[in-house]
Amino acid sequence: MEIELDQHRQLLSVRWLRPVKSEEYRDGIQETSHILLAHKLQKLLVNNQRMGVLTMEDQGWLAKISVEVISKSNLKWLAIVSSVDMLQQLTNEVLDKKVKEETPPFDTQYFLSEQEALEWLASA
Repeated sequence: MEIELDQHRQLLSVRWLRPVKSEEYRDGIQETSHILLAHKLQKLLVNNQRMGVLTMEDQGWLAKISVEVISKSNLKWLAIVSSVDMLQQLTNEVLDKKVKEETPPFDTQYFLSEQEALEWLASA
């Protein structure tokens, strides 16, 4: 994964570069969470295009840690760049709905290109 921090724009960008094992995924999410909280960022871009689909176990873990982290964060805008894989898109939407039931409000938009996601975040 690649992580880019743009403090000027209050933006953290995360790019998964290939399908990952559960341990790699969890390590990456924990690192992302740490940076998001440490820098009090408002905007997060997650590019899942090359990541594949999460296991049910990882989905449950992600929902739990997302609620914990987002509740403590300044997150206002989340842009998710998804692959055209319908299962990945559905997984993203189900997780987003679960997390939003238990966190302060934030805006989520889905994109098929990182450029569109960045444009949306720039205008937010």
